[in-house]
Amino acid sequence: MAQPKQTTATTKPKDKNATAEHKEDVYVLVIGFEVNNPQVYRDVDVGKGVKRKVHHVLEDPGHTFMYLTKNLKITFFYSLGPQPGASTMQRAYGKGTPEYGIPGKTRLYRLIINESQYEKMLAKGKAYRADVLAGDRNYNILLNFTCARSARDIIAVGWPGVPKGESLVGKSATLSLDEVVNPYAFYEDIHNKYSNSEIQLGENEEEWSGIMKFSNINPGIRPDPSLNPSSWKVTKKKHEN
Repeated sequence: MAQPKQTTATTKPKDKNATAEHKEDVYVLVIGFEVNNPQVYRDVDVGKGVKRKVHHVLEDPGHTFMYLTKNLKITFFYSLGPQPGASTMQRAYGKGTPEYGIPGKTRLYRLIINESQYEKMLAKGKAYRADVLAGDRNYNILLNFTCARSARDIIAVGWPGVPKGESLVGKSATLSLDEVVNPYAFYEDIHNKYSNSEIQLGENEEEWSGIMKFSNINPGIRPDPSLNPSSWKVTKKKHEN
């Protein structure tokens, strides 16, 4: 598992009998997933005996979110989804929220990045967040501006080699022939690359809501919850967005 490490360097000024400690900043990208129904991501015969993995969105859309930390404190949080209470049509295309609820068990990956990567992701993330809040970017399944796609876009500006996270998508009996970024495919790609680094946190929608809102209003104060999974409280409740 990628773990943040603090490095120090010591210097001794010639004119003083003293030491100065230099602490480097540590930057971490955390990618989170709600992918709790693996049966919705399954092999389908797409013709001539060829089988492909397909995400059956209507059975469970899944969810992807991401956040950034500096020196173990959250500085930016992004969780795109349709507005709470949205109609069926609005859940496919309509005004979104960058603080979409995270009600279920989550699977997270902590990846150390450098300052340049961090700054690029932070700038892109803030731009996407502002656009969503202003209504300049709608949550849009048809154009694949969704939780997974937009989170991957943010990540990709600093990590061009981030896994594609794409698969075919099935909608009822209809199969899309286009590959699109989706939570289940993205999770599979990240998990395959960092199989020993997964951190699981149980259900606690209220805690996640507080973390994402506070971290965007007051960045650099809330600690990264994935650092201490044993202290995470599990609070199950029914949820409808």
